[in-house]
Amino acid sequence: MTLEPPAPIDFDTLSRTAIGHAQAASGNIWTDYNIHDPGVTLLEQTCYALTEVSFQATHTTPDLLTNAKGAIQFDQLSLFLPAETLPGDPVTLLDLAAELAEVAGAARVLISRGPQVGLLDAVIIPAPGAPGTDAKTITTQVLADVTRAFRARRPLGCDLNNLHVAERAPAQLSGIVEITGTAIPERVAAEIYYHISAILRGQAVGTEIAAGATRQTVYDHPQTYLHAPSDQDGKVPNLENHLTDLRAIPGVSDITDMSLARQKPTSAQAEEIAGVHYLDLTVPEVSSDIDLVLTLNGVPLTLDANQILEEFVRVSADHIAKAQHHLEAADWAPPSPGQRRSFETAPVDALLPNVYQAEARKSPEAQLLERYRAAINAHLKEMSVTLRDLPSFLKRSTQENTADPAVQRERIALLDFLIAHQGEEMPKTLHAGLHTYRTAAERGSFGIRWRLDFLDALPRLNRGRGSGPEGGKPGTFLEKFRLLADLKRGNGEGLARAGQDISPSGAAEPAGVEPDFPRSELKLPANPFDMLIPRDISADPLSIDALREASPWSSDTSCPSDLFVRAASPGCFVVSEKADGTFGVFFDGGHATHLFTCAVFETHADAVTFTQRLRASWKRQHMFAEGAYLVEDILLRTAGVDFAPNTATLVLTGWTARTTQPTYRSYVEGLIHALSPAHLLIEPLWLEHQEMVQFEDLHHQYLAGDVEAKRSLRAFLSDRKVSR
Repeated sequence: MTLEPPAPIDFDTLSRTAIGHAQAASGNIWTDYNIHDPGVTLLEQTCYALTEVSFQATHTTPDLLTNAKGAIQFDQLSLFLPAETLPGDPVTLLDLAAELAEVAGAARVLISRGPQVGLLDAVIIPAPGAPGTDAKTITTQVLADVTRAFRARRPLGCDLNNLHVAERAPAQLSGIVEITGTAIPERVAAEIYYHISAILRGQAVGTEIAAGATRQTVYDHPQTYLHAPSDQDGKVPNLENHLTDLRAIPGVSDITDMSLARQKPTSAQAEEIAGVHYLDLTVPEVSSDIDLVLTLNGVPLTLDANQILEEFVRVSADHIAKAQHHLEAADWAPPSPGQRRSFETAPVDALLPNVYQAEARKSPEAQLLERYRAAINAHLKEMSVTLRDLPSFLKRSTQENTADPAVQRERIALLDFLIAHQGEEMPKTLHAGLHTYRTAAERGSFGIRWRLDFLDALPRLNRGRGSGPEGGKPGTFLEKFRLLADLKRGNGEGLARAGQDISPSGAAEPAGVEPDFPRSELKLPANPFDMLIPRDISADPLSIDALREASPWSSDTSCPSDLFVRAASPGCFVVSEKADGTFGVFFDGGHATHLFTCAVFETHADAVTFTQRLRASWKRQHMFAEGAYLVEDILLRTAGVDFAPNTATLVLTGWTARTTQPTYRSYVEGLIHALSPAHLLIEPLWLEHQEMVQFEDLHHQYLAGDVEAKRSLRAFLSDRKVSR
């Protein structure tokens, strides 16, 4: 849809409005409103200038966004091209059927509801194989490929119950077709056989596709997905739905009758097609098997079976050669750049004849008029500069790293505007605990980067809205949730072990030595605030060996849970001069009389640098341990329908400085409620470290296909939710 810009305000309208305001402002002092009056002349000057700016402002959007080189920088302006946003993962069974039908080797995939909510049954009608290809090889391959495609596109809360490749059941075509006088009868018959075969396999007539379906096919020919393949109850597709397309075949004048009949199978064939099957048209090999009657002027014609077969091969080759996806150009073509306009404005005096300009300079009010015109010129220039700089102003990355709070607020407001244009909004983060690890100065730059990441991800997230995890891949729901919750890790990434090097043990006492430095020996500086070290966001974390050595309250792999959380607080680390003139870095573990000595340095600067690195190391320990797993109960079923439909558990880290805060947990649970699909109940489950170790062990075994681990994982989650 193209939106036309509003018409620019014309001069007469501006002039009438301006004179009305002048009358109201001057009262009884000014009585001459004719064009020869100097005041009216000034008003007209201003109106002409404003008309020009109004004209500039009402250029088309491409004109306003085109840069000086005549191009629209779509990526920098966060304008997503149609190819990035229009393709979407399935949201209905019809969508899913069309998606899976795109798999090589599948002509059509039919989806139906299974024995319980969320379970789906699927039938694959295979595409014709190459001559000499083993049918069992085709079946095995298409089953694997469709299953893989389903896993990649699976909507949340859904899983396959049964997947079958339908067996071919031969059918015979009969009917009466009137042809034109110039048509070749065998060619027309071959076209009819080809089109009916395509209909039976789910390839809509007139769509010239090699196999499967496209978005356009689903829109134009939904009937190909609405009837099931022939099965035990003997259903046959209704050809009446396709007569209009069949009559469009070149050489066909009219179709008065058309029907299909399943051929009586041999005993061997009957055993093969006892299950799910589909009708497949048999091209007659001898003339006596031809039940399709072609007439010319009502007179039946004699058809040659061998020639029909030859023409059928040619027709098939022609259609394959012309195969293409049908995409609407208007949907997919990127908009063309506009024409870069000039947004320069002439001074208001330039609109007057020279004689008026000369007289104005001699006027007693020349200085007053000069100030007036200077003010008008400055105002007009400001308006035009805004238009001129629009492509630069709207660049989402402009001044991204600025430390100026005013500019940061401006950038955040612009990014929120761009996000709103995608139908989204950022969650409120005030008092949310989201910034536990950040200083006030860091929050502005994080707010910009956070929004940029979200904006960049939106096309992908919206295309796959509501898709579920597949192994270690998060799926779009979990990916969106993690982005907004500021969680870096997720399914399969080992939060309890690989995510950190020192873990909370849950022990009540330090795993290493006791605090060793008496608080009474701290040498207070003249300014007590000098003991507090400002955070340096660029500080490099220490190596794991250096971190362990500088953290005596921990062992090689663990420390008490309360000290693990406390170590993420920057205020617990202080630098103080010792009695011998050296500078110590100390950790306040909450002991009443003593501190832990982390390191000692000759200079205050070295102690400060080390403290900043030590704090960055503990911050990383916490942030790397934070993440989420999404586990759907339907995927944990072990026998038939043994599961709770439309339920899932979001397993979350629950032992770090941020994730132990009630405010952050409330923020996260609000996100879950806002982002969850309407049909799905997702329950949060915050685990302690040792619980996460158990969970991840079971989850890894479950992904590897261990059925017993699947049972244990379901029981583990159920027990933890009950105990909460």
